[in-house]
Amino acid sequence: MVGSAGRSQSAASHEIADGLGVELLPLDDLCAVADVLTLHLPSTPETRHLFDERRFAKVKPGLRIINTARGDLIDEAALRRALESGRVAGAALDVFEKEPPPDWSLAQMPRVVATPHIAASTEEAQELVGLDTAAAVRDFLRDGVVRNAVNFPAVQADEVRRLQPWVRMVDNLATILSQMGPARVEAIGLRYYGELSENRAAEILAPSAAAGVLRPILSGGVSIVNARSVARERGIDIVESRSTRPRHYTSLVSVKLTTSDGERWAEGTVFEPASPRLVSVSGIRVEAPLGGTMLIIRNDDQPGVIGEVGTILGRHGVNIANFALGRNDTGAVGVVNVDEEASTPGALEAAVEAIRGVPAVRDVWRVRLESKPQ
Repeated sequence: MVGSAGRSQSAASHEIADGLGVELLPLDDLCAVADVLTLHLPSTPETRHLFDERRFAKVKPGLRIINTARGDLIDEAALRRALESGRVAGAALDVFEKEPPPDWSLAQMPRVVATPHIAASTEEAQELVGLDTAAAVRDFLRDGVVRNAVNFPAVQADEVRRLQPWVRMVDNLATILSQMGPARVEAIGLRYYGELSENRAAEILAPSAAAGVLRPILSGGVSIVNARSVARERGIDIVESRSTRPRHYTSLVSVKLTTSDGERWAEGTVFEPASPRLVSVSGIRVEAPLGGTMLIIRNDDQPGVIGEVGTILGRHGVNIANFALGRNDTGAVGVVNVDEEASTPGALEAAVEAIRGVPAVRDVWRVRLESKPQ
């Protein structure tokens, strides 16, 4: 059985699970019946201390837990108490909250197996990494293309440089969609418009979208080079299409996620010289810079909502860098770029909860992008 945790998305599709005879369960349901649990999650604010005092109280007595992912998934003090009480029968730990641990008492307990997280640091592994890296760099610098890659198109180096802003933009669009609520991703669709639809090199954008979707789900190791194969392993389809239909931009990319909770859709473009822009959310035109921390708000189109959102953010000390609005017959969308780093810890989360309490607000999502807005 496989469990999904909180806002983290399960990377396993129903089709893969059914084919393997695996049942997908919410995490609390899984804990109640599992004899052995292994953790395979990234370290995020949502997954920190995923297994704490409260969750250990819900596990099946005699549980054996294995963590080879990230140390802060487990509250080590809570685990120690669960082991002492017998609620947890044993633990195998390859990672710790702090490494090396300042306190070895947990690792020295008789029912704990502790190992160092250094598989990639062996002499043999480091030698192979060095050889492979040197060969890849040599081939690219000598020939200008990525040779012998089954999961990356052979695109000339100058074309890759020209499309780099589009690669970042598509990655950001997909990352936004993947953070708009917990759901299992089943398919990623891309449609190219305008001049981009005639550029065969645009096929490098699909793996960028896949990387944007998978990076928040997995703990690392997802890049534009391997994203297609990683998506395929998880039963996520990638569908590309090209359209000659005129749009309001010279080139445009539409990204759609098909999830267990329905479809999510956003569009973007790149303003010269290299400024990625969000231009549509769920079919509602709204233009905003891509980058940093953003709030995506869906609300009823009625007076007072914008003022109330701004008041809430100001009351919590969250500075607004940009506020973009759009609307159609179905409702309104607000995209707010905020200076999260300048806010006090926890202020943005409290503001988001307050915005959710506004009667006219249907949904609000906090999205974090690695790049800065341009």
